Amino acid sequence: APDCPRVHQIERRIFMAISIWRAHDLAQYERTKTQEDGIENAILCEKYSETELPFSWNDAIFWLKKSLEIREKLYGKNSIANISQYERMAYIYADKPSHNNALKYYRKALRIREKAVGISDLSLVEDYVCIAEIYRHPDINNYEECAKNLFHAKQIEEENRPADNPVSFYVYQGLADYYRDRHQANDKEGQNSTKNLSEDSLLQKEALQNMVTSAIKEYGPESCESVACQEKYIHDIALPTQERLEIAGKILKIYDTHIDKFERHQKSCCPLSNFINNTTRRIAADIWFSWSADYWFPWNTYQKQAWDRSNIGWGIKWIKENVSEQIAEKLISRFHANDQKMIRDIISQPQIKEPVI
Repeated sequence: APDCPRVHQIERRIFMAISIWRAHDLAQYERTKTQEDGIENAILCEKYSETELPFSWNDAIFWLKKSLEIREKLYGKNSIANISQYERMAYIYADKPSHNNALKYYRKALRIREKAVGISDLSLVEDYVCIAEIYRHPDINNYEECAKNLFHAKQIEEENRPADNPVSFYVYQGLADYYRDRHQANDKEGQNSTKNLSEDSLLQKEALQNMVTSAIKEYGPESCESVACQEKYIHDIALPTQERLEIAGKILKIYDTHIDKFERHQKSCCPLSNFINNTTRRIAADIWFSWSADYWFPWNTYQKQAWDRSNIGWGIKWIKENVSEQIAEKLISRFHANDQKMIRDIISQPQIKEPVI
């Protein structure tokens, strides 16, 4: 229960730990900073913010605000020199989540950028997509504002990008999620038979297909962006199981071959890196979940608890026989001893259990 003494005790310990981290960094900052409150000190604060982000949003925000105080004194409150920090602040607040604060900083970044480069510059697109993502969040569900920002981003790109690839993959990604969530919202309201509902499903699939095509054209078929988009496509769309497995096996090979590039994305904290991290990490899980149900890996906690873990073994057996023995061994090594034994027992069986069709 939220009011139980043990919960409050844990919360107090977490707060104390955060305070200790911040106090440690403050002491180090005082020793390291220059005498003048110059850009070197702002960069130092940004370094602390980045270091703290995996552990504490509050401390990451504390240090970024400290950086912005310095920057705004140096350059002014509406300088494009500070725009990356405003966007960074918005990103952290969006992840916290604190939607009003996130919107505040994204809009501030947009206003400054529009004044500096005009209202149709490509550099505006990512902020519009991020704002749309905030409006799409379940706590807000403002699909009208979500669509408004996404389609404005799409229009800017169509007017400025190359004719053979006029829309970036992350705009299509945003559109696909918008159509999916609008479909689901209508579904909850009992509108299954309406024309708009089926249109949203078709538009979602079209956006996902365009997303994959755009990523391959711009970044290449073996890029992190392309792999992430293909994984999202097979994860979000109802495809025949064997077709999904074929695509998943192909991108799992690419992932393993270029693992160093994917790991570099894990060290970067921004919306596009998060998309690549979150999708590519689930490729193997999506494969073995095909032996449990005719859809991909469940992120719902209840579904995970009810899931038959032996299906991991069947999925890895398929990977060993159809993708790579080396990749299968790497996957097995990540499990505890009991699971490893179970997986190897299944792999040793002469026949393979067929996935759910």
